[in-house]
Amino acid sequence: MICTADVLVIGGGGSGMSAAISAATSGASVIVLEKCPVVGGSTAMSVGSFTAANTSYQYRAGVNDSIELFIEDMKVANGAFEERENKELRRILAENAGPTVEWLSSIGVQFLGPTPEPPYEKPRMHNVLPNSKAYREALLRECKKRRVVIHTSMRVDRLLRNAAGEVIGAHANDMDYFGRRGVVLATGDYSASPELKAKYVGEDAAKVPPVNPNNTGDGFILGTEAGGVMMQMDRLYEGLRFAPSNRPDPIKMLPSSRGLSKLMRIVVERLPKNLLAYVIRGALTSWIGPNNTMYRAGAILVGVDGQRLANEDSDKGMARAVASAETNTGFMIFDAEVARKFSAWPNPVSTFPGVAYAYVQDYKRFRPDVYHRADTLEELAVGIGVAPAKLLATAERWNEQVAEGADADFGRQHLGKGLTQGPFYALGPMNAYVTLADGGLAVDTTLRVVTEDAMPIPGLWAAGSTGQGGLQLLNHGLHIGWAMVSGRLAGRHAAQAQDRLDLTPVASHPEEPPATAR
Repeated sequence: MICTADVLVIGGGGSGMSAAISAATSGASVIVLEKCPVVGGSTAMSVGSFTAANTSYQYRAGVNDSIELFIEDMKVANGAFEERENKELRRILAENAGPTVEWLSSIGVQFLGPTPEPPYEKPRMHNVLPNSKAYREALLRECKKRRVVIHTSMRVDRLLRNAAGEVIGAHANDMDYFGRRGVVLATGDYSASPELKAKYVGEDAAKVPPVNPNNTGDGFILGTEAGGVMMQMDRLYEGLRFAPSNRPDPIKMLPSSRGLSKLMRIVVERLPKNLLAYVIRGALTSWIGPNNTMYRAGAILVGVDGQRLANEDSDKGMARAVASAETNTGFMIFDAEVARKFSAWPNPVSTFPGVAYAYVQDYKRFRPDVYHRADTLEELAVGIGVAPAKLLATAERWNEQVAEGADADFGRQHLGKGLTQGPFYALGPMNAYVTLADGGLAVDTTLRVVTEDAMPIPGLWAAGSTGQGGLQLLNHGLHIGWAMVSGRLAGRHAAQAQDRLDLTPVASHPEEPPATAR
């Protein structure tokens, strides 16, 4: 088994494979260590949207965009978080996202779009075809083409350093692997680490399960043990999703191949918009939870006991309340007036901006397992498996509080009109998940991991969520964009480094990560 290469990449997701390909095409030999049995990571589990400016897709659609407009729109999307933004990394993302979309297209990835994504002024969202597994298949094909060596089921437990303090490799499965020029950390985020979530966000957040159970923050720990620092570790993307459907998802079922993806792009670009929207509505109802505007209109969230769980104004509050229950299950309850409002434009239940919108009746058609309707609340309770008396009492108390203009139980501000008009509806079961965890190791503009004093750690780079470095990424399609952009740049810079003359590891004892993050 080959244990030494010019560049060693830890993590075989979108950012890791992008780094490996970039290093290989820069003249380096590359080894990738992936802890899971298969590569792909969160990238292969995502919706797959990639937000970028100045692409050939925009040009064909007649969209006149620019890097500066892209940056200005990211400022708007950041809102109050703009003061935390790493503006240097943001510009790197904005300038390199477009070329990275073109690079992905060159290796066989095809996109639908660009589609609008408010509050952005220009359509920039490129939606991968047929699904996010297309990234994994294209990147894996290119890795094989570039003779990248990939070892799966290899969990790294520590980095190796020489007497000079340079990072020279990693230890995994009782073996040492070396990177003569450098090591790239690309292990994803920490959404599956109860310890890190509890430490930096809170004990309630630690109970919310992750979408990707393999995102245990390995690179964060490895990086801090080498002298790096975690930063802005206080934001999780917590929310509710529908339980998986027993029906096959036509979008996720489609195989990914270069030829099929190209054919699909040609077809979908020529499909009538209403037909395309019909197809995508089926996918929308299978994996996207309802918009919170339904709660503002009067819906409530109840648990399996029929009682309200949380302040419905707050995504994270609802997710944490549902996750704290043993069943991790909740139901949205609403009446006929809310159902009528969310049965037509401009009030969709769920959205895929610029492509498709799903309304209440679409859930009846595509997800009858999560759609419930009854003439009375008692009948609705029986349909969703909760005690009728409890749900009726919950509705009566909620209606009283709406009439009084104050939510005495949870402090909700947007009350709507209550649950007064039959028939009554429920959407669920829904489960709580953390889809993403923002934070990451501090990095410089070449993606080198840096210390608290902003000094680069010799031989160590980070990409993707592991090397997010203070980027806010507060709109759809930016996390995938950063994964690919940062991976390509980290791989290139690592490949261009000088060979380490000393590949002899010194004995080390992993230390606890810092108690605080920047």
